[in-house]
Amino acid sequence: MVLAAAVGACVLKPERSHNGDAAAASRVSSRQPVVCGPLVVREVRKVGDCWSRCTKQGHQKPVDSKDDSTEKHCPVTVNPWHVKKAFKVMNELRSQNLLCDVTIVAEDMEISAHRVVLAACSPYFHAMFTGEMSESRAKRVRIKEVDGWTLRMLIDYVYTAEIQVTEENVQVLLPAAGLLQLQDVKKTCCEFLESQLHPVNCLGIRAFADMHACTDLLNKANTYAGKSNRPLLNFLFNLQTEQHFADVVLSEEFLNLGIEQVCSLISSDKLTISSEEKVFEAVIAWVNHDKDVRQEFMARLMEHVRLPLLPREYLVQVKAFAEHMNTRGTVSLG
Repeated sequence: MVLAAAVGACVLKPERSHNGDAAAASRVSSRQPVVCGPLVVREVRKVGDCWSRCTKQGHQKPVDSKDDSTEKHCPVTVNPWHVKKAFKVMNELRSQNLLCDVTIVAEDMEISAHRVVLAACSPYFHAMFTGEMSESRAKRVRIKEVDGWTLRMLIDYVYTAEIQVTEENVQVLLPAAGLLQLQDVKKTCCEFLESQLHPVNCLGIRAFADMHACTDLLNKANTYAGKSNRPLLNFLFNLQTEQHFADVVLSEEFLNLGIEQVCSLISSDKLTISSEEKVFEAVIAWVNHDKDVRQEFMARLMEHVRLPLLPREYLVQVKAFAEHMNTRGTVSLG
């Protein structure tokens, strides 16, 4: 009887409130256990999904009264300069050869670096350093597919995010970036080549894009030609000036065309030129580029040269050249 009376006297009854369940939950979460001499009154209250139980005198586990919705609206501070500063320090460490754990070798070029930095930026290095290959433990790693200066440029890019693409380096930089799987550099090279598209180099750029699986650049080259679903060579049929035609047929890209492409070009009615002599000169230039192999195509090519449009004195030169090349068949001089 005495014990029951003592316990009853120690329980504090809260005042009534008309503020609803939220106020009641707030009161419950803030209540402290009531101690009466050696006795501890145990209370269990549910606040959301949290339970608080006090089992020892004078001790209570704190209850987080924050609502989930409140936490979701708390702003997260993001420092946009943090990564840049970190990479700047890592690059300074690299320049002083501090904390470097690998040396990348290409030709006679040796480049100190940090495995973790290379692996973080290049899937190629990530696979190399985290796999079971011997390079994952080697202090020196040699890369044979890339020249030394190009590799240095790409590793500098890994640390600095800066690179300069030029006409002189784009043809070695793009395949090297593809090898190291530095897609941003490869994309930059493709955009640079796209900006350089011209009738003189369009065939070469198209072939280069096709060789290195640069799909977007290949599509842009075809779009530049105005015939995205046909061979890029068709663009040449639309050249409207003698100057353009002269530039194209003397370019390296034209000289590297196959026999079918050359025949399609010189036989087209859409080719606009000032005289048929330009076509004949283009044929001679293409054959002479690889005479031992191409002289057998001379008769076939001459079928597409419109001889009646040539001056008679020029036809004499045509005949002489045909005989000199030991062509098969006859050439009609009209």
